[in-house]
Amino acid sequence: MHSQRLSQPPLTPWVILAPSGEVVSAHCTCMAGVAESCTHVGALLFKVEASVRLKEQATVTDEPAYWMLPGNINKVHPEVGHKIDFTSAAAKRQSLNSAIDGESHSRPAFRTCATKATTLTPTPTSEDMDKLYSDIHRTGTRAVVLSVTPRYCNEYRDPTLPIRDLKSLANLHGRTLDTSDFSALRQHCQTLEGIANITHIQAAQIEQRTKGQLTSSLWFAARAGRITASSMHSVYATDIHSPALSTVKRVCYPQHGPVTPATTWGVKQEERARQEYISRTNPKHHNQEVQTCGFFVNPAFPQVGASPDAIVECTCCGKGCIEIKCPAKYKDSTILDACSSNDSSFPLYQANGRMHLKKSHPYYSQVQTQMFVTERMYCDFVVWTQKDCAILRIFKDTAFWEPRLQKAQEFFVEVCLPELVAKHFTKPPTSQTSASCSGACGHSSR
Repeated sequence: MHSQRLSQPPLTPWVILAPSGEVVSAHCTCMAGVAESCTHVGALLFKVEASVRLKEQATVTDEPAYWMLPGNINKVHPEVGHKIDFTSAAAKRQSLNSAIDGESHSRPAFRTCATKATTLTPTPTSEDMDKLYSDIHRTGTRAVVLSVTPRYCNEYRDPTLPIRDLKSLANLHGRTLDTSDFSALRQHCQTLEGIANITHIQAAQIEQRTKGQLTSSLWFAARAGRITASSMHSVYATDIHSPALSTVKRVCYPQHGPVTPATTWGVKQEERARQEYISRTNPKHHNQEVQTCGFFVNPAFPQVGASPDAIVECTCCGKGCIEIKCPAKYKDSTILDACSSNDSSFPLYQANGRMHLKKSHPYYSQVQTQMFVTERMYCDFVVWTQKDCAILRIFKDTAFWEPRLQKAQEFFVEVCLPELVAKHFTKPPTSQTSASCSGACGHSSR
């Protein structure tokens, strides 16, 4: 064909070749064909060369477009898997082009499921998978893979199980036992020792549904009858056989706790203190996240609970909790001035140029309880005033914690259950009660 004049009649090039491939003569009907060296003659020679090279192979015209898949299949016939050709049309065409270019002298291999090419990918290590799961979890999405991952599966509810409302321990009261003698009541309470037990799923539900804390009625219901972090110090200090009435009421009836100007001040300033904590610590940590939280109950010892003011996590330090204190008494003082006041109620003291939390202070028991209940490695204890802010990192103290946990579990059986079932310690003592308990259960015999 004329390259620029397609409407003209086609050209007629011809060549005479010797068996060896030598060109004896050539001619073309184009203007340059008289010289026997036009491009049309060259194209014809390329065609002849390719035809000779591929003469033993199936060509495009030998079979009906064998490199292409049918464009429209009306009926698919069944076939044994290993006989099915899985080669794509593009791959077949590429193989044909390679054969024409002299790179191959065979038809493309018959590709089946057994011969499918695979790329070997190194098996990820457990550290790689842990990092992947952690990154997915940090996004906050409900990824399905986390529901079958041991570390995160407790945050997912089995869709076949209904969500049951938490049964508060405050509902254990039975009027038929109000007049029972203490020995019978104690025997009955021992049968209820496992009444506080919960599953990991239930524990996660409680934490999620009590994030409002003071504004959540469920928060008070979950705390009732459990030794909370804020009451651990007084529970450890009291006598189980004659417990302080204030401690009994604080543990069993948390919704009736006193509201003072000091506590009101602390609650109102908590958010300011939390933002101060975030602004100070974020630049020093990698991927730090601070979140509010609800009431934690550990299924390993469900008689105890804790409500940190927040939880924190970063890639450099791991998981921790945050406890914030805004002392109204020192709201206009610096932390150093408060430490220098020699006030036993102030939780901090200074030694060797550093601030420390007093181990004898109730707040130390509180943060230790929080760490062991939430299973977090540290607690950032924040003391905030309008003029200053101190952040102390407290770590787990197992030797301090273990005797307090044991005392709390004993207190639950010997004090909490009798009070929850029969209001044994808070009801007015009667002559019958005094005679039966002889003062050994916390009631005076007078």
